[in-house]
Amino acid sequence: MAEQIVRLDAADFEEAVDFINLVFSAHEPHDFERLLPKLYQETDEAMARHLAVKRDGSIRAVVGVYPIELRIEDAVFRTAGVGAVSVHPRDRGRGYMKQLMVASLEQMREESYEISLLGGQRQRYGYFGYEVCGSVFEFTVSGANVRHGYASPPELTFEKVTSADDERMPAVVGWHEHHPVRCSRPADAFFDVATSWYHDLFVALDADSRAVGYLIADSRSGMVFEAAAESEATTRSLVPAWVTYRNRDTVRFETAPVPSPLADELGRVAEGYRVRPSGNWRIFDWERVLGALLALRIRTTGLVPGEIIIGIDGYGNLRLAVSAEGTACERTEAAAAVEMSAAVAMRTLFGPHPPWSAGAIAGSVLDGWCPLPLYLPRQDEV
Repeated sequence: MAEQIVRLDAADFEEAVDFINLVFSAHEPHDFERLLPKLYQETDEAMARHLAVKRDGSIRAVVGVYPIELRIEDAVFRTAGVGAVSVHPRDRGRGYMKQLMVASLEQMREESYEISLLGGQRQRYGYFGYEVCGSVFEFTVSGANVRHGYASPPELTFEKVTSADDERMPAVVGWHEHHPVRCSRPADAFFDVATSWYHDLFVALDADSRAVGYLIADSRSGMVFEAAAESEATTRSLVPAWVTYRNRDTVRFETAPVPSPLADELGRVAEGYRVRPSGNWRIFDWERVLGALLALRIRTTGLVPGEIIIGIDGYGNLRLAVSAEGTACERTEAAAAVEMSAAVAMRTLFGPHPPWSAGAIAGSVLDGWCPLPLYLPRQDEV
């Protein structure tokens, strides 16, 4: 039987989507064309993001590498989202996933990716350098919270956007730019991103039916994954307005782990909250990533002055510093105060637990700096 690793193209679209649906539907039905319209399109460009093992011309395993531009304030990072990892049930144990993951990582290095993110079982992807880390805040707001937290309900209503041609889309794209941690979304692709994961895009309307904000939510549960508006006050008003609109006992909201009007309002009124990891991450360019996240933290929360040199196995030593002049992150030949594996470094620096829980170092300036806000919006995940 002839086996080969190939890059797919538009001619493979139907077979590839059927194959991925088959593998992922083992426990519940999946329809990736509807689930992720931003990714699954019958074009050479979209399908070339997939590597596959073919045997006698038939697809037996697939791994997709999808380019994402993660923006941490003004810094832009070439990010590889990994998804559609699938092996035919009759071919498990042949090593196909390992072959495709190794080939995908080589592709990432060749194409100068700086970060990679995927979802999946921790140890399974730990073999390929990924670790569970980063943070997402999740708040739960009840109707009682709204009744007791606000003197009167805000005069906002919501309307679902059903087309990429909606005349309010340019305003939505502009409000999205308010997020300090976000992903680049071209205007012509924004609607597909916003409606991926079976989610819906809503605009918030004021008493004059003027669009003043947006949110992205699961219409079934009401859970909100993203929200912004034309002003801080309106952004805050989205919280009670949405809970009132849903008329449910509780609604959940996700936010990035950085200060924002939305997170501040949720912290003020929410019944409860939790912090969870933002995914399985692999860092290729530690210097740039840490530099950008330190700069974001000092601007948004402030940081205690200090300096530390850490060594990361397979990468080298980095000097991290905070002073009255700002932050610094740079490679150095100086001796490290602590040596860590990449996995321990990810847990130490990005959490979501405090640095001491990673077991590498305690009683250092990292206790006041970390976890750093490594995060990628849900809608941009793959």
